[in-house]
Amino acid sequence: MGTVHARSLANLMGHFSVPCTISPVEEYTAGQIEHYRTIFYLGVVYDNPLPAAFLQDVMRTTRTICWFRYNLWRIAWDERRYYAPAFAARFGFRFLGLGRPGYARVSYRGHWFTKYTGDPEVGLTEVVDRGVCSVPAFAYPAEDASGDPAPYIVQGGNLWYVADFPFSYVTEEDRYVAFADALHDILGIRHLESHRALMRIEDVNPTTSPEALRAIADYLFSEGVPFLVAVVPVYEDPSGQYNSGIPMQRSLSKEPEFVEALRYMQARGGQILLHGYTHQYNSTANPYAGVTGEDFEFYRATLNENQGVVFGGPVPEDSYRWVRSRVGAAQRELHQAGLFEVGWETPHYAASAGDYRFFGLRFRFTVQRVLYFATAAPGDVAWNGLGRQDPGSPAYFSSQFFPYIIERDAYGQKILPENLGLVDLHGWNGYGKWLPVDIIRAATANLAVRDGWASSYFHPFLDIEYLRQVVQGVKALGYTYVSVSADTH
Repeated sequence: MGTVHARSLANLMGHFSVPCTISPVEEYTAGQIEHYRTIFYLGVVYDNPLPAAFLQDVMRTTRTICWFRYNLWRIAWDERRYYAPAFAARFGFRFLGLGRPGYARVSYRGHWFTKYTGDPEVGLTEVVDRGVCSVPAFAYPAEDASGDPAPYIVQGGNLWYVADFPFSYVTEEDRYVAFADALHDILGIRHLESHRALMRIEDVNPTTSPEALRAIADYLFSEGVPFLVAVVPVYEDPSGQYNSGIPMQRSLSKEPEFVEALRYMQARGGQILLHGYTHQYNSTANPYAGVTGEDFEFYRATLNENQGVVFGGPVPEDSYRWVRSRVGAAQRELHQAGLFEVGWETPHYAASAGDYRFFGLRFRFTVQRVLYFATAAPGDVAWNGLGRQDPGSPAYFSSQFFPYIIERDAYGQKILPENLGLVDLHGWNGYGKWLPVDIIRAATANLAVRDGWASSYFHPFLDIEYLRQVVQGVKALGYTYVSVSADTH
């Protein structure tokens, strides 16, 4: 997972438009630190031997160092595992060791964030010189538990220490969001305070009610809220799941009332995102009944015994030629109706590494979360629900969202945030309900990000009252809903 965490960190660098290099610490050579402005060490492997040159350079350099979790003791302690006086004198804090005290919350910039208690181990530190050392973030036990707070992010001179890996077990209110903001200070690149918002109307396809779309457009226009419309050009129900067993296909270009509704939305401030071609895969259950909006299009998925979604790797046809054909067909269907997209959203956010690279080349920007793989392209393989290839392969991946714009990710995509989720009245794939109050609470936490966004989405078949609650709640926090373009920064 070290490579996955490193890629997650590298993607965040895309917000600051700075290049970065990922390299195993074992390959470090003396003096290499001096070629970079900032060095991040991800201590993924407990007690991993570190090159002597790396340890010596860390103690000598004036470059910024950011160290995560494990192995700080190799410079913070002496050979007897006592506190090293030189370390404390220089950086103003001591490393006490590892602890599992059940920290469940992180406080940063006046906001609270969650920390997954299933991964309880943290590095414990103690400030000894407040003239040298500061603590931007503290970890706390759960509200109903006892215990003292502990430093979560520590800055001692040019050394930053993060007590765990903020890239694991991430949710919309996770301490990952706090770290994403702290990167401004770690890198020394300070953006102005700015809080923008995005609203996306999701899974709009030729079967969507034109009346519902007009009502949504009217409401958002009355609130002065520009919005995105994620359009699936072709609807497929190959088994007639929702049509009395009779297969059904409906194409945007042949549905004049639907097209007029989309034009009406554009006139009210809507911008179209192309959201796949059919948002499903052939006539195959992927993983449900092959119906548009429910199934994956660019990635295979099945259901386990608990009806949870299990990723199964790219579709068999996956290739540059196939994805180009698929996306080209979607664009032609949209353009034949005189409609044009401003960007792209991957169905269910899932695709292969090669697919994402193509999206980055074809579209000026995307609005989505993304899968990032430890390998360059995992191929057509079986994956389990933990994001690991079966059986026992070293290929891993994770899904990542962003609280701010990423100018260029690992695949070359410009990504506009979707960081607050959707209104979900029932829960999906093992997740609980997610209501307007949850979105607003998450948006509140994201105010800690100095240039963070509040970006969520809404399905048009829901009661519009839920949309009102989200929009008014987000606006009340001080966010401003904006339209987007390739020039948005």
